[in-house]
Amino acid sequence: MTAETGRLPTEWVAAPAAVITAFAALVLLAGVVAAARTPARGGETFATHTVLALELLLAAGLLRLAAVVSVESIATVAAIVAIRRVIGLGIRTGAAASGR
Repeated sequence: MTAETGRLPTEWVAAPAAVITAFAALVLLAGVVAAARTPARGGETFATHTVLALELLLAAGLLRLAAVVSVESIATVAAIVAIRRVIGLGIRTGAAASGR
């Protein structure tokens, strides 16, 4: 943390955030593959992987926010969290309704 700004240097958070983002993409890809391999439970499997990938993307975004704190960035994170909640709820509800 720098003494002047109270923020983490950008170079400290860029690489970990990129690794987490790449891992989220791998989790999503694994969900697609797993859903294709198990059609009977494909919807539930894909939903689980998608929600996990969204959580990882949120974590990466919060790491990036640690380097750049502003009113706009906080509003963006709040919007992302709200959208992620709605998407996650829709995915879980749809998977449960399909009975898979």
